[in-house]
Amino acid sequence: MKIEPKPACSTESHGSQRLHIPVGEPAIERTARIFRALGEPARIRLLARLAQGEACVTELAELEGESITVISQRLRVLRADNIVGRRRDGKHILYYLADQHVLDLVFNSLAYASEQPSTVPATSNSRLLALFKGNRSMWNQHETHENHPHQHGKNCGHTEVIHNDHTDYLHDGHLHSPHDGHIDEHKLDVNSANPANCTKGHDCGSHGTEHKHGEDCGHEAVPHGDHIDYVVDGHLHHPHEDHCDNHGPIQLAI
Repeated sequence: MKIEPKPACSTESHGSQRLHIPVGEPAIERTARIFRALGEPARIRLLARLAQGEACVTELAELEGESITVISQRLRVLRADNIVGRRRDGKHILYYLADQHVLDLVFNSLAYASEQPSTVPATSNSRLLALFKGNRSMWNQHETHENHPHQHGKNCGHTEVIHNDHTDYLHDGHLHSPHDGHIDEHKLDVNSANPANCTKGHDCGSHGTEHKHGEDCGHEAVPHGDHIDYVVDGHLHHPHEDHCDNHGPIQLAI
């Protein structure tokens, strides 16, 4: 029977604080989902395409030599974790890079891979790296709020929203997150807790059927996926035709 050697040191020798994980389990689980979404070369290529500018599914399909159905499926995976976003421009739906944190991760990964030609084919990685690096300024246009002198923080005057593992602030219809001297623009995720589907029968009794959500309606606006919702008694209302959809709860900091 093999006898395992005794460890030469104990945790006390190094200090247990070194092993402390400074983030919660929800953030770790979401990180795993993001890595899974990025774990496919074809989806990385789509990110490189979008680093050059917004594009519709038809354009991406032609560039990739794939069917619209295949490209739509790849974009759906990336949108599920807010890696890309989309907006309507007339009759077109344009896709764009939507999360600078993830893009920083991709950029650094490509840079790391490009420095190791002995284990990773460098040609394609270098090409992708050049696309990302050359268009890095574009990543901010959907992500940061420029010229924002206000300092968000506890009791700053703006509603505090618990968003994943951090606190954001509702500011004139924007969801702001202070980050390294600037303000990131965030959106609530579309997921099982906060869906984006129609719930025509919703009647929470918090306002009359004649109430119309919009600017100066008395309820705070919050970005949710590719649309705007309104905070009503701890949950999200979305005006839809002649009713309000219930898009799930919102967790406000108390």
